Amino acid sequence: MSEAAAGGRADHHTPGADEILDKLRDHGGRRTTGRRAIVEALIGAGREHLSAEELAAAVQAEHPHVHLSTVYRTLDALESIGVVDRVAFGGASAVYHFVERAHHHLVCTDCGAVTEVPDDLVSSLASELDARYGFTLDHPHLVMTGRCRDCASH
Repeated sequence: MSEAAAGGRADHHTPGADEILDKLRDHGGRRTTGRRAIVEALIGAGREHLSAEELAAAVQAEHPHVHLSTVYRTLDALESIGVVDRVAFGGASAVYHFVERAHHHLVCTDCGAVTEVPDDLVSSLASELDARYGFTLDHPHLVMTGRCRDCASH
C-alpha cells in the first residue's frame, strides 16, 4: 500500500519494543517471542499502515511459527491498551498503526493510494459539525474516499 505523508507534528513518539511489551504485561498480557516479533515488525514498518495479513507475512519471513491468529490477538491486545489503532479503509482489510498523533486518511478508490492528512486540517470540519449539528466525531481517524491527483488526471 503506498502512502504519502502530508504534514503533521514532528513531536510524536513511537515506543520501543520493550516499552510496548512492558505495557502489555502491565495489562495482564505475556511477553512472548511471537509478540516481540509482531511489535518489532510494526516498529519496522514506520509510518506505513499494515493489514494483519501483511504484518503476518513480514513476521513469518523470520518466525514461521507465528500464526495469523497470534497476529490478530496481539493487534487486538495492543489496540485495547491504546498502543495501535485499527482503521478500516472501506472494502479493503483494516490496517493498523501506532497511536502517535491524530491524523486522517484520503484513500483513492482507483489505485488504493493512502495519503495522511494532519488533524489540524480536519479540526475545523469537526468544529463546524459540532457547532451546526451538535455532532461530535468519536474516532481519531476520518477516512475520506475519492480519486488521487494522478488518477483524476487520467
